[in-house]
Amino acid sequence: MVRVSSLLVAMLLLCASIWARPIDKEKPQKVVVAYVTSWTQALPDTRFVTHINYAFGHVTETFDGVRIDNPQRLRTVSALKAANKELKVLLSIGGWGSGRFSEMAADDNYRKKFAEDCARVVKEYDLDGIDIDWEYPTSKAGGISASDDDTKNFTLLMEDIRTAIGNKKLLTLATVMSGKYIDFAAIKDVVDFVNIMAYDSGNPLNTTLHYSGQK
Repeated sequence: MVRVSSLLVAMLLLCASIWARPIDKEKPQKVVVAYVTSWTQALPDTRFVTHINYAFGHVTETFDGVRIDNPQRLRTVSALKAANKELKVLLSIGGWGSGRFSEMAADDNYRKKFAEDCARVVKEYDLDGIDIDWEYPTSKAGGISASDDDTKNFTLLMEDIRTAIGNKKLLTLATVMSGKYIDFAAIKDVVDFVNIMAYDSGNPLNTTLHYSGQK
């Protein structure tokens, strides 16, 4: 457990995961997500995690594809599934200061090509899905471009990615504790679960999650 905890702390992203799409109530599913970075060598003990989100991928400079930090390490992380057949590995696209989401999501052609490239990445690296970590729609706080239409376009983006990767793959996202920036009601049937950046809970103003899509 120490290895897993130190890895998460190093990422500064402690996540609480909330299910959105329906799950089998007869078989409750535990979700323990580790965000594994591209710039370290540490790997979690697969006995103690259910999902690994590899950090990070990014929107390409042409707005129509996915660029992966340290692709060989992603292959190494994906190979961990050999030791745990139940482990799921996803590529997390975004992170603080990772931009070009706004331009990509606003353009139908860019958005669909990006979604198709997500599907390519999932197949090429033997992944179980995609995690979108756009920080944050409508916000320029991370030094990225933003638009008032970002929240609406985020919904379109998630729908396009779901169509591209299919229903058998996972589609998740990371967002703030307040539930701001995302129209959860619009995506509740599209995403599998939501990773809440739990370090936000240290701020008393951000202790309520405005989320109506949980089932």
